[in-house]
Amino acid sequence: SSQAEIVYKYAQHFPNGTQLSICILTEGIEKYAGIERRNDSLVYIDNSDSVFEIGSITKSFTGIMLAKLVYDGKVNPNEPIKNILPISLKQSSLNGVEITLLHLANHTSGLPFEPGDVKDDTTAYDRYDPYHNYTIKKLYNYLSNKMFLLSTPGQIRKYSNLSLGLLGHLLTLISGKSYEQLLFETICNPLGMQNTFLTFNDERKHLMVRGRDETGAPINCDEIQNNAFIGASGIKSSAKDLVKYLKANINDTTYFYLAQKTTKVTNSHFTGSLGWETYSENGKHHVGAFGATGGYTSGIIFERNEHVGIVVLTNVSAYLAYKVSYIDNLCKELY
Repeated sequence: SSQAEIVYKYAQHFPNGTQLSICILTEGIEKYAGIERRNDSLVYIDNSDSVFEIGSITKSFTGIMLAKLVYDGKVNPNEPIKNILPISLKQSSLNGVEITLLHLANHTSGLPFEPGDVKDDTTAYDRYDPYHNYTIKKLYNYLSNKMFLLSTPGQIRKYSNLSLGLLGHLLTLISGKSYEQLLFETICNPLGMQNTFLTFNDERKHLMVRGRDETGAPINCDEIQNNAFIGASGIKSSAKDLVKYLKANINDTTYFYLAQKTTKVTNSHFTGSLGWETYSENGKHHVGAFGATGGYTSGIIFERNEHVGIVVLTNVSAYLAYKVSYIDNLCKELY
């Protein structure tokens, strides 16, 4: 009942048409709750297999995909990115320090949050899907002619969609495979995550929960192809699949665990790793990732030692949810 009260406290602020797909994982026991707001009331539904955009939770997948290549000895995390890209970078280093794969993965690359030309006259811009038309070609043009570093690589942790988007692309160059192929081979197929993907087919379209804007009006959800930000925010998934993902991260001792290893200490409470962030207090250490897109917000939290995990997926627009950090706070209170 206390968990239901927490959910209601936040869900009452969301518009009609909103769905929440929630799972609380405790010692291997999964408890699911699906909720939809209809006619200004909350009703229970079964949406544990329904698929939502997960936004920046994608970054944790990208970090694990890098960790797998490192674990298999196929790449050095300290490899300068200029050695991998087929283009010359306008600025690949600052104060003698080159940007590496590791810097991209833990948000210490010095790159800005996003390229300065995301909004320009050459590309159609949609505030609900701002990176949809930002192609690899455009990314290369930015990196060759416009990029700049805000800080010396490795020094300051500054959250960056550009860093993880670029890392996702670099992984395709290193492996010779598409991002979705790597996703399936490294994570989805081994864990049996059948409802986690980038591209659509008829069945996948049927599973998608329609995204909503801040008023509750439905918006389009398109598959992402040839996009420079796939590795930062392109994945779609379900609560059941993400519980499998959390269980692997809780129990694994190989590359899933490697991705959680601290690579940057931010302050006394927060540390960064490969696509993850860990919060520590009073001897406890929980790992989390949160996602926000024009039509969806989401969060996952887990703690290895306690075998506890939280999944919250919604079709609440980031433009509504992030006004007061609704989903972040919901996840943390349930946790």
